[in-house]
Amino acid sequence: MMKIDIQDLENQKKEMRIEADWEDLEADYDDLLSEYLKVPVPGFRPGKAPRGIVEKRFRKEILDDVSARCAQRLSKQALEDEDITAGSPISITNIQIERGEPFSFKAEFTEIPGFELPDYSALKLSSQTDDEKRDEISEWLLEHAQVEVPDEIVKQELEFGDGAEAEQGSDEWNAAAQRVKLLLVLRKIAGQDGIEVDETDVDERIGQIASECGTSASQLRQTLLSTGGLSRISSFLLAEKTLNYLIEVCN
Repeated sequence: MMKIDIQDLENQKKEMRIEADWEDLEADYDDLLSEYLKVPVPGFRPGKAPRGIVEKRFRKEILDDVSARCAQRLSKQALEDEDITAGSPISITNIQIERGEPFSFKAEFTEIPGFELPDYSALKLSSQTDDEKRDEISEWLLEHAQVEVPDEIVKQELEFGDGAEAEQGSDEWNAAAQRVKLLLVLRKIAGQDGIEVDETDVDERIGQIASECGTSASQLRQTLLSTGGLSRISSFLLAEKTLNYLIEVCN
């Protein structure tokens, strides 16, 4: 059973300390290990190295990938269990993982006050192409949804780009606030209508980015985990999937 301890921090931030039994991670461990079993190991034919040797050789990489995947999943589950909406990317730190032992970590985020969704089923699209339809849906949701976006979340959004010095009320600030607002609205629609992004979706996107950046997916995943970038990727993938869903609903 997962243990959750929540503490209030400064600037509307919260910290969750989460501990889960190894049984909650075992399926993820086996799934990721199956991928490492395909990696060539000197002295063995491709895919023929014994499990024990692969586990020993790639121990750190496997545990890093398991912790990244499971910390993200368990954080989302904890937020749902506690009925909390995280407005900012979830930053994961203080990871403690060892095969067969309880898994623990800290998740930090900014909470968003509750808000009501507009009746998006009333929107009838007039655009022709899918890109134009996504833009039309986005503009309608931004106009009709009443969401208070905390300044702290806008600052975090700006820090992911080159706008950390943007002043409140500037065009750059307002654009960031609109991006955050849209992501929050789309996430709530996704939760209401059962739209989800799974680990495979996230892993594929990380693999694409890692290839473009000339680094390994495992190394990139760990960097993203500590900076909140992993949950940011998940949020954008969910937004894409939700917009495509709304195209069908509103046609």
